[in-house]
Amino acid sequence: MFALAIINHLIQQNRETQAALAGYNGIVLRINAAGLVLHGRFNAEGFLEESDREADAEITFHQSALQKVLQGQTPGVGDVALDGDTELALALLPLMGSLRYYANDDISRLFGDAAAGGINRRAAQVGGTLKQIGQSLMAQWGDFAREPEAPVISREEFDAWTAEVERLRDDIERLQARLNKISPEAN
Repeated sequence: MFALAIINHLIQQNRETQAALAGYNGIVLRINAAGLVLHGRFNAEGFLEESDREADAEITFHQSALQKVLQGQTPGVGDVALDGDTELALALLPLMGSLRYYANDDISRLFGDAAAGGINRRAAQVGGTLKQIGQSLMAQWGDFAREPEAPVISREEFDAWTAEVERLRDDIERLQARLNKISPEAN
């Protein structure tokens, strides 16, 4: 199952969490998040394996939890539902929440350490540029909205504006890629 492979990769990158999860050998966990269902049994190494057995504990992340995570906020009690063995779910929740993805590890393994540094530097440059543009646009939007004669726009107009911002971000990414091809030593 693809979802188990992804979660096991995250577990492998987080050795301390993997060691803690190994203590739940034989426990079956079900996680529901954004339409994705993850159902597996922990093995002695702390990884999840496919299992047909009913879950001992179930953790459901509501849409509000995912929105908060994407905004860099911490989900609250009302953003998560626990079923089955609640104490077990409460013990597993922070462990599963502590899993972090370290892209640099995968990039280094695929392309080598030197290339990984260059790729990460370029990604940080593009990300910084996009963040600056987004912050500037949002500041301008906020200034405009505070003007007394500022018109109230419709949802369709706002969606069109958002689509244009996304198009500009894509254009900047393409421009950065072209600049990197023309002058790779400048990066």
